[in-house]
Amino acid sequence: MKTRQNECAKMEEKRKKRRNNKSAEKSAPSKKREQPRSSSLVARITSYYTGMLATWLSFLVTVIIVLVVAFNIFFAYQEVKPYIDEFDQYQDKESLIKAINSIREENFVLLDVNNYVVASSFDEVFQVEHYGYLGVDTSEKRIYLITSKYYLFGSEQFSLNIYYNITLLTAEVLVLGAAAILIYFISLAVIYIRGNYLTRKAFAVLDELIVKAENISSSNLNLRLNVKDSTDELVDFAITFNRMMDRIEKAYQKQNQFVSDASHELRTPIAVIQGYANMLERWGKDDKEILQESITAISKEAKAMQDLVEKLLFIARNDKDTLVLIKNNFDMSELMEELVRDTRMLTDKHEIESSIEPGITVYGDRDRIKQALRIFVDNAIKYTEPGGKIILRLNKENGYAVVTVKDTGIGIPEEDLPKIFDRFYRVDSARERVNGGHGLGLSIARIIILRHGGRIKVASKPGAGTRFSIYLAL
Repeated sequence: MKTRQNECAKMEEKRKKRRNNKSAEKSAPSKKREQPRSSSLVARITSYYTGMLATWLSFLVTVIIVLVVAFNIFFAYQEVKPYIDEFDQYQDKESLIKAINSIREENFVLLDVNNYVVASSFDEVFQVEHYGYLGVDTSEKRIYLITSKYYLFGSEQFSLNIYYNITLLTAEVLVLGAAAILIYFISLAVIYIRGNYLTRKAFAVLDELIVKAENISSSNLNLRLNVKDSTDELVDFAITFNRMMDRIEKAYQKQNQFVSDASHELRTPIAVIQGYANMLERWGKDDKEILQESITAISKEAKAMQDLVEKLLFIARNDKDTLVLIKNNFDMSELMEELVRDTRMLTDKHEIESSIEPGITVYGDRDRIKQALRIFVDNAIKYTEPGGKIILRLNKENGYAVVTVKDTGIGIPEEDLPKIFDRFYRVDSARERVNGGHGLGLSIARIIILRHGGRIKVASKPGAGTRFSIYLAL
């Protein structure tokens, strides 16, 4: 029994360890966070171009030094070449020795097989220490480049050492090398400092973007990048970012306005319902007249709230791109006939005139299109005085089915025409309140028509009426 208890205790300890390990892994920072941030783009660009400059400077200096040495050696060889050609013509050693001893312009030394000097063109005895192909005369402070040529006279072999005085060349190379090194480091320093400054200045807009992006919030969407300090492609980048922020700010303001207007629209029916609820609580229990009035008013306001909420949900679905349209081919002419019949049933105070071309077929959501057309017709009824005329027309035009809703109502001022499709917009708020509605109808109609790939044209004149033309692809 004890053994079984011990095993259970051990198993429980193992489970605790596993849980602790898992929690430690979750709480521990990820490896990605521990990795140090890579060097900045400015540093990498500057280092790249500085390294490229260093490579090319080194290559250029090396080429210049090699060319200087090569040209000096070439010209030195050209000077001694006539003597070499002359020496090659001698058939005996006495003539060669006599010729070398008579020369005073160049440095030749003839040695035998034991390296004893047989002939020399030097003016006086000299001591040259040999280091391979180089020779150094410490007393005269001269440096020679040594090459050898061999001659054979009978059984005797001689070697002719040619000493090229490269003292001046060596000094030139050293001076040139020192100057090149000095220029090299100065250039690198200037290019690095100046390049780093210019690159950092050019990418300053990115640094500004990082700072402003970190500070962007709903309370300061007006942050913009400074375009004046940007250069080349970064100007386009800054302008694009600013335009994006303009769109975000505009959308956010519209969203805030939408929420504010929706809250305002809901506040009125809620206040009415609360008022009548208080009346019912005080007097409605005993007064049947107040009871009926309250029930009627609450029912009316509840219906208005339901209508508003449905419109808001429709717009919200469109904004989230979750609005579903059930599209099919349907007879547009039949829909217009139906719309005309419904309109004549809704009002007997207006003259309804119709002109419908038969056999027009449209692909779309029939119910939604009827909903949109009903909105235009309702507005025509609402803003046309009794006795006025409402004209409904359907015809084909350039591959489109064109629905026209025309009235002889009060019309719309020219300055208000661009805004009539905005949400909650009313040309005359007081008149709109009297006639009912929330200022969302035309917004919804516009959404439906645009979702079907159509377009809307409006023509209106105050006192002369309004004409809406709706174009839907056949």
